[in-house]
Amino acid sequence: MNIFEEQRRRGQEGKLVNPSPQPSPTRGEGVILLSQRERVKHAFTLAEVLITLGIIGIVAAMTLPSLIQKHQERVTVNKVKKFYSIMSQAQLMAIKDHGYLDEWDVSDGQTKKSAEKLMSYIKPYLKIAKDCGTSSGCLQNGTVKLLNGNNWINYDSSNTYYKLILNDGTYMWLRSSSRAYCATQNEGIENTCGIVFIDVNGKNSPNMIGRDVFSFAITKNSIMLYDNNNCSLNDAGWSCTNWILEKGNMDYLKK
Repeated sequence: MNIFEEQRRRGQEGKLVNPSPQPSPTRGEGVILLSQRERVKHAFTLAEVLITLGIIGIVAAMTLPSLIQKHQERVTVNKVKKFYSIMSQAQLMAIKDHGYLDEWDVSDGQTKKSAEKLMSYIKPYLKIAKDCGTSSGCLQNGTVKLLNGNNWINYDSSNTYYKLILNDGTYMWLRSSSRAYCATQNEGIENTCGIVFIDVNGKNSPNMIGRDVFSFAITKNSIMLYDNNNCSLNDAGWSCTNWILEKGNMDYLKK
């Protein structure tokens, strides 16, 4: 083998052992950098997150009071309906066992004794958590207001009302009325054997007729509701019980 053949052979072997060309590292790094830039482009900055949270907070502050009020009104409506059913059933059971209310041995007038006697006929058919009788301790110790904001009566301090707390937390109190009214056939507001009140949220405010305090008239054979003539923010609120049971809402508070 001469020198030229030796050089040619070595050149061919050099080509055989020459490694394959590798991908350009510059190109691969460029792809990675591009991907990072895309991720940065679609992320939120801290300022954007804080602004979004601020907007959500403002919207919540504007809508939550309305939602809470609607929920509270719905709870009140349901409790008034529930008590009306409970009291009506209790009275019917008492009538079944003792006759109509004008036949009950209840003394005449609005007195401590008459309140105790009237409740003694109805109490066995109620589920009671606390019984205060005609003493204080079962109601809010303060003046209940009318719907128009005027002061009315401190029922808790009056011994002419019999007071109970029912198992569901409803505060209940009642009084008797004239025997002549109780015996009257024509059932009107004045022709009642007594009046029963409830406070649907206990000692919590506002302790106001038509908002959390509601009344029912007890006739000799039924629980009667007052008409809607004075259920508005400018009135006493006695008729709001009827409004709730008839319409299923408290929209009179919006007038």
